[in-house]
Amino acid sequence: MIPMNPIPPHLIAFLATTEASVSVAIVFIKYTIHMADTHVRTRNAPSPTGVPHVGNTRTALFDYLLAKKYGGEFILRIEDTDQDRFVPGSIEKIYQIHDLLGLARDEDSVVGGPFGPYIQSQRLEIYQKYASLLVDIDAAYPCFCSEERLKSLHEKDQFAKYDRLCRKLTTEEAQRKITAGEPYVLRVKLPETGFTIWHDLVQGKLSLPNNECDDKVIMKTSGIPTYHLAVVVDDHLMKISYVLRGVEWMASTPVHLFLYEALDWEPPTFAHVPLLLGPDKSKLSKRHGAKSVLEYADDGYLPEAINNFLFYLGFSYKDNSELLTLNQMVEIFDEHKIQRQNAIFDIQRLNYLNSQWIKKIPTEDLFLRLNTFIPADWNDEKVKQILTLVKERMFTLRDFAPAAEYFFAAPAVDPQSVLDQSGHTEKETVVWFETAKSIIKGVSDFNSTVLHEELVKAQVTSGFTPQEAFMSLRVAISGRSVTPPLFDCLVILGKEETLKRLSSIFS
Repeated sequence: MIPMNPIPPHLIAFLATTEASVSVAIVFIKYTIHMADTHVRTRNAPSPTGVPHVGNTRTALFDYLLAKKYGGEFILRIEDTDQDRFVPGSIEKIYQIHDLLGLARDEDSVVGGPFGPYIQSQRLEIYQKYASLLVDIDAAYPCFCSEERLKSLHEKDQFAKYDRLCRKLTTEEAQRKITAGEPYVLRVKLPETGFTIWHDLVQGKLSLPNNECDDKVIMKTSGIPTYHLAVVVDDHLMKISYVLRGVEWMASTPVHLFLYEALDWEPPTFAHVPLLLGPDKSKLSKRHGAKSVLEYADDGYLPEAINNFLFYLGFSYKDNSELLTLNQMVEIFDEHKIQRQNAIFDIQRLNYLNSQWIKKIPTEDLFLRLNTFIPADWNDEKVKQILTLVKERMFTLRDFAPAAEYFFAAPAVDPQSVLDQSGHTEKETVVWFETAKSIIKGVSDFNSTVLHEELVKAQVTSGFTPQEAFMSLRVAISGRSVTPPLFDCLVILGKEETLKRLSSIFS
């Protein structure tokens, strides 16, 4: 249960100054008491019009955290009424994202639940019933305007609202048109005067003049509802207590609150979460590195890091760099501390969090996650040995294969690149290599400690500095100037392969 919260000071000030202070005070007192007794139920309700945007997934995470914090239910509902934009396979992708991030659903179209169906296209009769009821109680009306007429309104003013022409029709006039077979939609009949005032959990006190709101279409000619009707009906019938959604839906809230009031239903608590912007504070797009969660997983980002990253997009904890498990996020999450300001999506932060999670996760676990990122014929034990060495340098799982490939296939090494590192003539370098090979061949206990001790002794009397001696060996065996510790690399390659590579440089 959610503990009772006092009315925030800025709301008290508002109540003291508004002309409607008495009636609005009643609304807020009712809201505060309602919070104390609410069983928390949240929902994520994506549309299957493609793979969900990362912003939708961020909101789904917040929905999950809020429900679990209070021992409530997290529901997944598919809002597929816009069949023109339906993309086959999208529903499966939505489920894959939830499963990947560990957002276990208490109710959905797969596990079922007491308030199904959980796919809107399977609920059309329910919406039609309430659409008819809204017409009967004069909260909605039929609109017969053609597409051409509506288009002409926007040609004059692209921001024009519907001019409510059909609202002026009498019941008899409207019925005659329906009987004559004229196509029509149903529009909500919003108040034309006054204000819609409500308290948003994130944005605080909000107020919109009713004359600036549009009589939105709630039922299409096809008998399929629009978002505005379906979301209200579903949230009520599924007993959703909290609606978290992007701030872009804030302007539609008066429509939804009107429908709740017209149907004599208790509205849920609304929380409009901030937009995600790029580092340049423009609308987030692919040029900022924004992708779907599934694409990030394909690129080698860990679910733990993705969750952490999304958690900090609109919520702050310490310095926003703590590595938190999903259960820790549940404990920390506070719906009253969701930030109002738009969140900045910075791919570098995701890279940092992912690199830290790669370091934190045990090697054995990390190895199991590498399967899709490495060739199938790579030896498992060797992969684990290499992973122990390179995980400190990895940002994503995709970084492993390029960092490890020289362990499995000898690179083509230009002798000049070795000489560049040795700083000596070819003859002098060959002498040093022969010395190193002799030591390596003679070591019976082939481990990094012994190799380090014996080769350092030889280097001291070789006329080579440590950098010259060991960097030339490094490049010779790997073709690279940057690798994990040289002596560990020699052990993983093995004595025979190491000698073979060193012998091939100046052969």
